[in-house]
Amino acid sequence: MFKKFTNQMSMLAPVSLTEMDAVSLLNRTDSKYTLRGKDLLKIVPCLLENYSVLEINGTRIFSYENNYFDTPDLQFFRDHHNGYVNRIKVRSRRYVESDMCFFEIKKKEKVDRTNKHRELVPYMISDIDEIRKNIIQEYTRKTLDEITLILKNNFNRITLVNNQFTERVTIDMNLHFKDDEHDVKFKKIAIIEIKQSKNTQASPLTTCLKYNHIREQSISKYIYGVITLIPNVKKNNFMPILKKINKLLE
Repeated sequence: MFKKFTNQMSMLAPVSLTEMDAVSLLNRTDSKYTLRGKDLLKIVPCLLENYSVLEINGTRIFSYENNYFDTPDLQFFRDHHNGYVNRIKVRSRRYVESDMCFFEIKKKEKVDRTNKHRELVPYMISDIDEIRKNIIQEYTRKTLDEITLILKNNFNRITLVNNQFTERVTIDMNLHFKDDEHDVKFKKIAIIEIKQSKNTQASPLTTCLKYNHIREQSISKYIYGVITLIPNVKKNNFMPILKKINKLLE
């Protein structure tokens, strides 16, 4: 599904991790798009003209592994579903090619602000000990009695930066979710996220997506994973975006 697109990415100029890290974007806007994998070919001309691709040791497509954590009754998921402003997300992430692992807590505080705890760890965390549970508790007013591994998520990512170094783009493909009972792969859809400085002009990619009738629609991987693996979970407020995504899978 994605081979033609990834082959085209070999034509982009490379950018190093050091150069990419210089794009701090502390004051930024984020936009997310879900689209059919085959529709990625429609944005290739725009990418070739306006973007460079992250390359590390000759590699341009990177593999990610995530462990997502929540309370047994899915408090974090329910906070997101109910539109709770001060919601959090907890995960452990492994960058496969470099074998670097992190423990992360992301707290959504305002529409445009996220408070993040990021800790380098020696291995992929699968269990939350008391020390980390106490750290998580600092990010929420709700009492957390137990936090457990809910699901695992793998995907491949291409990372781009625009020619002015005011915008970063990630393209995620081959989404894979699993828990103790289910194992689901999505080979037909991709997720594009555009992180852009608020002070910059319109994104060429945003304009290209709009021209190709690809509209902004956002759902986090954790939320989508829970809905996919736990069919009876309450999801009323996510139904509009789910209907759009399910249509892409047809």
